Amino acid sequence: MINFSRRLFLQSTIGYISVGLLASCKHSDGTTPAPVSGLRFAVASDGHLGEPSTTSDQFYTDLITALTNEHKSSPLQFIVINGDLVHEGNNGLLPKAKAYLDTLPVPYYVTRGNHDRVSVDTWQQLWGYGTNHVVERDDATLILLDTSNEAGDTLRGDDVWLRQALKTVRSTVPVFLFMHIPFIHNIQGTDICGNIVSVLADFPNVRAVFHGHDHTKDQGIFYQKSALLFDAHFGSSWGTAYRGYRIVEQAGQALSTYQYDFINKKKINSLIF
Repeated sequence: MINFSRRLFLQSTIGYISVGLLASCKHSDGTTPAPVSGLRFAVASDGHLGEPSTTSDQFYTDLITALTNEHKSSPLQFIVINGDLVHEGNNGLLPKAKAYLDTLPVPYYVTRGNHDRVSVDTWQQLWGYGTNHVVERDDATLILLDTSNEAGDTLRGDDVWLRQALKTVRSTVPVFLFMHIPFIHNIQGTDICGNIVSVLADFPNVRAVFHGHDHTKDQGIFYQKSALLFDAHFGSSWGTAYRGYRIVEQAGQALSTYQYDFINKKKINSLIF
């Protein structure tokens, strides 16, 4: 069994994280992460277009406006929407969600969440790539890992596919993993996908893992040599009291990230990794 300190996990009933975990981080061997030049991107999740009794279309237009203004203020290279684009039972709205996202000012990528209940073929036809996908950019490698299926189950992700993908990526740019369902499945930290943990242990070039799904979590922790980052929600009827997204950018010799409340225009927390 893999031991995971309960103190290290984000407990949704508390809504905060140890200040020490939000401080500047180094690798466990004491080295500082390699520099990254000019990298800046945003991550958001859980738009839940079509959720009853919500202004879900407004949630999307608010996000588009906020990210467009963000890009005008300080350019973004790309954006990732990390799952649950639509709400359960409204999968016919995925093309509408895409139409909204197509107005973003920079390239964007999406992962399938447990509410995005369409087949792999349908996903491929709509987005132009599969539910497991590698994006090789000049400035970074993005790995989009599927953690659900057409039935909407919450899955752990295909660790065999992930391992093979990581064997083929470049070592000269940072690697970022995006998976809607966290690989740590409960707040006690006792239900952990050991296979994913083993892959991360073997590939320390994965600089950060991004999760959605739990709308109450908006913080970050350092696990092994990767930052685990959450971005709460930009839509839906539950979760943090604000709607937001996460920014990642170059910070000297490392990367920095912060969660941003785009309605009240304030940073929520920050982490250097």
